Amino acid sequence: MSNQLASEPSLFLQQHANQTVEWMTWSDEAFNKAERQDKPLLISIGYSACHWCQEMSRNCFDDPYIAKLMNRHFVCILIDREERPDLDHAYMEAVMMFNQSAGWPLNVFCLPNGRPFWGGTYFPKEDVGNDIAPWPHVLVRVAEHYRNERGELIENANNVIANLEHSNNATSSKEASISPKLFISSAQRLCAQHDEEHGGFGPAPKFPSPMKLDFLLSLVESQTIRENTGLLKQIKNCLSKTLSSLGHKGIFDHVGGGFFRYSRDKEWTLPHFEKMLSDNALLLSTFSRAYRELRDENHAIVVRKILIWLNREMGNPTTGFGSSVSADTDGVEGGYYLWDQATLKSVLGNETGKLFYDSLPVNVKNLKLPQFIPNKLVNERDQLSNFEKLNTSLGGTKKAILDEKRILSTNALTITGLVEAAISLGEPSLIKDAYLLENWISENMINDDFSLQGVHYPGHSNIESFGTLDDYAYYAKALLSLASVCELVEQGSSENLIKKSSHITQKAFELFKDVDSAGYYFSDRKLTPAPPARKKVWHDKDTPAGNSILINVLSWLNHLRGEEKSKHEFFEETSTYAMITQNAPDGTAHALRSLTEEAIGLLSVYFPVGSETFLTEKLSEFPIRPFFLRPHTHKILNYELRIGDSEKVWKFEELDDLLKFLKN
Repeated sequence: MSNQLASEPSLFLQQHANQTVEWMTWSDEAFNKAERQDKPLLISIGYSACHWCQEMSRNCFDDPYIAKLMNRHFVCILIDREERPDLDHAYMEAVMMFNQSAGWPLNVFCLPNGRPFWGGTYFPKEDVGNDIAPWPHVLVRVAEHYRNERGELIENANNVIANLEHSNNATSSKEASISPKLFISSAQRLCAQHDEEHGGFGPAPKFPSPMKLDFLLSLVESQTIRENTGLLKQIKNCLSKTLSSLGHKGIFDHVGGGFFRYSRDKEWTLPHFEKMLSDNALLLSTFSRAYRELRDENHAIVVRKILIWLNREMGNPTTGFGSSVSADTDGVEGGYYLWDQATLKSVLGNETGKLFYDSLPVNVKNLKLPQFIPNKLVNERDQLSNFEKLNTSLGGTKKAILDEKRILSTNALTITGLVEAAISLGEPSLIKDAYLLENWISENMINDDFSLQGVHYPGHSNIESFGTLDDYAYYAKALLSLASVCELVEQGSSENLIKKSSHITQKAFELFKDVDSAGYYFSDRKLTPAPPARKKVWHDKDTPAGNSILINVLSWLNHLRGEEKSKHEFFEETSTYAMITQNAPDGTAHALRSLTEEAIGLLSVYFPVGSETFLTEKLSEFPIRPFFLRPHTHKILNYELRIGDSEKVWKFEELDDLLKFLKN
């Protein structure tokens, strides 16, 4: 017997299709059923790679008795957060009002109209002594409260909606300015949060936080920071320590490549094993930029291993990349990545295998995760060799499950990551890969009017999916990132990419702009049924806020095309973020990076036609601030440089002289 989910393309929904829970999709049909039967909605949100989503599904939703309780008292809706991030944003914020924190699975109890009155995350089947109520008890209590105290729940739900709508309002001020003082104070606050012993920001569980690292990297190019030698030293220490820990410890898959989601311990040795395209695309950019600044060869190794993993496990530039890889293999979290002593000895040899096993931190039930270890008996080169041998031996091992859905926003982040990697490694083939991926997106996820499809399922051509602000903003930025270097591999191509970025941005104005206040909504107003509240996202979450990405896009379009609309919107966004970043720099790191790059100034470098090969070889020597490479339109043999809005043009006979000038 299957429920309504059997015909859905989402892997996460399909995984629940044979349960006796009468799951429905987010639809008018579900809302009408709840209204007709006078039942509250139970909305569960998750994604296929999520270990705790799968754990709750196995323990609770598969249980016939619990399924009967759910069907008797609720109309049950299951949502793939990667399909409907707008719903995830709204309900996540609502649950945080109840519990101060939230995650996945996200279980929300709502009135029949979808307004939330209570919720939580993971609930066990039985009382396991961790102060979390068992799921059956929760179901019965909520159902009883709905019958007996409905007025209280309606009041709760109305208050939640009011708070969700109020949090959209960000104060903008003409008096608030983007000044060096803002960047200095924000950097100082981030550095104060830094774990000096192990790297990272804050206590466990620890996330890689690429947006914070990118902001600190951008500050290294600031003359104000360079003159503040004490703070510059702090910033570089934070960068070196955190990037070294990320690149050496268990948060990174040294055998197969790619970063895991987060670390459960402060030392970064024991990860939560799911892998997300979004995380890895962002970290591909971060480590690429860091390699150009810090010249740590391990950063280049990390970049190359992410690239190998992307093309081996996630897809390729001509088909797009999947969204995530499951944490579980046959129900065991991390089963694909953990090794016992016998297997290590069989691959590496008895002596080397035992030495390596004994040196690794203990993980789960005598299974260990390969990672770099500070061991005088095993040097770093030998450990790299061990990783390669283990990777070769994985050929016949059952892999963790890939979610094949192609998400536009994360594939756009991947374009930007490929461009950054191409610059740092001096490999023009990666620019070509970025170009191929952009062509694939253009052929599969853009409509004739420049509206975007947020999600694409291979083999399903008739699935309608409305793009979010993130899809538009990330893609517009990816187009500009590619345009900045594409002339090196395809002459005359940059202008079309810049024009396309402008069209996509104009479409974002049309679909998401709040005409009465600052900022852009996350979702399209056309969505039906509509989310409980139409949200604006100002703060970074696991990816940068779309509003903060737009600062980059609007700034670059203003510089490259002189568009008055872009200029006006840019100043409105920056005046708003000038206030927001003062209060929460750790949650607005990408906005701070965007503002820093604007303050430093975009570089426009004009080069002689015919010097493309030589210029490609020198790419990694360019500073980590944004730059655009453009060929001279006439037979001019020197290099010319413009910085930001300045009308001044610097001329150099040799590229090395230009690069030396930029380093001063």
